[in-house]
Amino acid sequence: MDYLNVSTASATGNPRNKTALKPGRSLMDWIKLTNSSKDLSGNGNRLRDISSEELAQHKNKNDAWLAIRGMVYNVSSYFEFHPGGEEELMRGVGIDATDMFDQVHKWVNYESMLKKCLVGRLKTDSMLPPVKRPQGKPAVGKDLSMPPPPFSSLSASSAGMVTTDWMQNSTTVTIVLYTRQKGLDARRISTSIDGNFFHTRVYSDDWLRCYDYQIRLAEDVHPFCKPTVSLTTGKVELVLHKKQIALHWQKLGDTEEVCQGFKPLGQAPPFFRRSVLTRKSRVNHNVFLCTLTFPTGQNFHVPVGWHVQLKLCLEDGTEVIRSYTPVTSTLSSCETTDCPSISESPTALHFLIKIYANGPFTSALDRLSEGSSSIEVSNPIGNFVGSQLEGKNLIAIAAGTGITPLVRVAIDVLRSNRRVSLLFFNRTQDDIIWKEEFRELELKYPDTFKSWHVLSEPDDEWPGLRGRISKSVLAATILSEDYHDVGSNFACVCGPSDFTLETLRLLDSVGYTQETVHAFSG
Repeated sequence: MDYLNVSTASATGNPRNKTALKPGRSLMDWIKLTNSSKDLSGNGNRLRDISSEELAQHKNKNDAWLAIRGMVYNVSSYFEFHPGGEEELMRGVGIDATDMFDQVHKWVNYESMLKKCLVGRLKTDSMLPPVKRPQGKPAVGKDLSMPPPPFSSLSASSAGMVTTDWMQNSTTVTIVLYTRQKGLDARRISTSIDGNFFHTRVYSDDWLRCYDYQIRLAEDVHPFCKPTVSLTTGKVELVLHKKQIALHWQKLGDTEEVCQGFKPLGQAPPFFRRSVLTRKSRVNHNVFLCTLTFPTGQNFHVPVGWHVQLKLCLEDGTEVIRSYTPVTSTLSSCETTDCPSISESPTALHFLIKIYANGPFTSALDRLSEGSSSIEVSNPIGNFVGSQLEGKNLIAIAAGTGITPLVRVAIDVLRSNRRVSLLFFNRTQDDIIWKEEFRELELKYPDTFKSWHVLSEPDDEWPGLRGRISKSVLAATILSEDYHDVGSNFACVCGPSDFTLETLRLLDSVGYTQETVHAFSG
């Protein structure tokens, strides 16, 4: 499942100082407007590069542009929908408003909220051509005892840059990245060793930007790399183990380009790693649990609520890519290390995938046998921030395979001994994913887990709830007296777009706000 936070959070303002909106200017009204044919960007959706000087010229209410993480948006149409008020939004107009935005809700998916308002990309120094590695005499790896370059020698303008170094001894080669990103930890470093090809991606402390480095190494190394990170300086050390001990490398390897610094995650080039389909078991009549296992040399972490892209090459040579959110291999993973939410480097990922007869990706997947190495997996993508759930109980509302992004979120909440209330919509009994597993989870955690199943096309023997998402269904379940406590709840929603929009409308009507709801797109 892909992700989408449809919060109405302010681009720059304080969400605790909200302004009453006029009738017809609610969250749902804004979503309807962005789904209409109206040109909200003012440029016919023809994207182009915008200079800081040009951005500064658009600083009036009727001609209001602002920039967030390198992208420029025309927010002229958003003023009446902005819950923080016009004055707050005007603070970010005509400038790069990234810092103001991050002070409020840096996890909010503004890219979805303002996608129809996108004018283009903000031209900055970071958009200069990549630095080419000199073609002269290759550098020789330094001895490990040599000190790193001092930070004091760096100019203030290079604060966002990443510099690299390397060193060696008789058994190892160490690549050093000076990221200057305080607060990094090993989970934010992904690495891939495939033969003599080495790739690493470093995510910023907020996961919203990344730096990529890749090189064809001069000599072979063992497929193992454990990153070491300094939380205070952002220094990353990547130790590679030589296959030929005592061989002195004359150079690290060949790189066509060296990236200058961090860039917004959405602008980063895709990177895929090989996998093997080691398990494909049927969950119901059209959903399979697929396990993809990674060869030694792959190190990465998928944050809770994030997804990856799966790439599959069809018989005619075309490539098909689809987004899926990892789940656990079983709901009993609440008590094991199988759940990737606590694994910094999973050796395998598990996916619940619905097979569509006419779907090019899933129909090809259906034909694959266990042992196939046809599927490649991307680095993680997303914007969900788990800290939103700290101290909160979870209200999970899903339809069909919309359950997938909610599985790991729910398990994390249960592990924290907080309550999970699941409202799960399906068409028939046969469509319910993990029906028995959810029932067993209720028996195991009677005080902290409760689920309701609602069918839109039940048979006569169905004893449970019937119908579609509605206020009456919510009133009988998550809005009942035992569960309706907006102040202590956080709601996550996932399903088809119509289902999600109606659910958000109903939650909004009973007091849930942008701070207490996250919607994943189905």
